[in-house]
Amino acid sequence: MDSPLAPRDSFEDEGQKLRVCEENLRRYHQLALAGRLVGATMHEVNNRLAALTNLIYLARTPTQPPQLGLEYLDEADLQLRSLGEITARSLAFIRVEAEPKEIDLVELAMSALRLHDHHISKKRITVLTRSVESAVASVKRGEIFQVFTNLLLNSIEALPHSGNLHVRVAMRHPNVIITIADNGKGIPDAFRETLFDSFKSGKSEGNGLGLWVVREIVQGHGGTIKYRSNNVMGKSGTIFRIALPVQAAA
Repeated sequence: MDSPLAPRDSFEDEGQKLRVCEENLRRYHQLALAGRLVGATMHEVNNRLAALTNLIYLARTPTQPPQLGLEYLDEADLQLRSLGEITARSLAFIRVEAEPKEIDLVELAMSALRLHDHHISKKRITVLTRSVESAVASVKRGEIFQVFTNLLLNSIEALPHSGNLHVRVAMRHPNVIITIADNGKGIPDAFRETLFDSFKSGKSEGNGLGLWVVREIVQGHGGTIKYRSNNVMGKSGTIFRIALPVQAAA
């Protein structure tokens, strides 16, 4: 006996449920990633608060010449602006943007790098940047910032002490090409074919959503992501290359 055909509405309902689940997974990973970055963010905030405390104390010292006091206050103002940048970068993870906007991807890459200053300094990683002065594309800032952060964090974790991290943003019309490379331990062979699948992770503490989310965001912008990796001793490392169209995808 032939099975009865399922109503069309049921397929549409299932499709809607799947889209909701995928969006919830993306949001879950976004919050999990933000949690991993809390330590680095708090370290930056604490450093600047300590500097502000010292500067205010020095500015209020009555024996200081008035001009020197003004210089202390100017430096305090710079520290406050820096705090504002840190909080703005953190808010980028939870801000939902409905429409793409014209964003300079070079500035965004440098901003993502600054977010990882603590981890980079701790491992004495050499950062090599080679980018054009500006590479503007129509993107959702928070999502592409998340792409940068995911890939940078993966490279930093894979790198040995005193390793090298390369970050490049270049214009290749009609695309902006983003390259993030490291000379870390490389991706194990067992994970390469399923690297962008959800819930596949080579890390004991990983949730397996990072690169899946990266691919979903890139493809959602009409772009592509490719990688090469080598885990041969002395030649190991990984390169991720993203192509994003200058104009937003329909």
